[in-house]
Amino acid sequence: MTKTKSVMERAFFGKQNCLKLQLNNEGEFYFQFGQEKEKWDWKKIKMNDMELGEILSVIEGKKNSCSFIHDFKGEKTQLWITIKEGYMFLKTKEMTKSLNANEVIVFRELIKHSIVRMSIKI
Repeated sequence: MTKTKSVMERAFFGKQNCLKLQLNNEGEFYFQFGQEKEKWDWKKIKMNDMELGEILSVIEGKKNSCSFIHDFKGEKTQLWITIKEGYMFLKTKEMTKSLNANEVIVFRELIKHSIVRMSIKI
């Protein structure tokens, strides 16, 4: 039995929040939204390749925005993604994370790599 381990991780930190992208060796891709309160509080959302493709459509200007609803053990989380005035905004009910134009470039390339990697069993 193979142990699940991370093959890619990238964090985009703000003053009191963070967005992490994670891909594991099982081909599972996650967004983790963190917010610093008394300690870091994290919300993990598993994304599939089609959802990541839809996010790329927003980044590439083919769509203005997209949203997803995820259900994990009865807990529903909605994620909204939009680009305005050179910034990309990722929003859940609990927090909003913005990425500047250069961060969006890195974000885009990591998503592209992850889509390919999700389709290959290594």
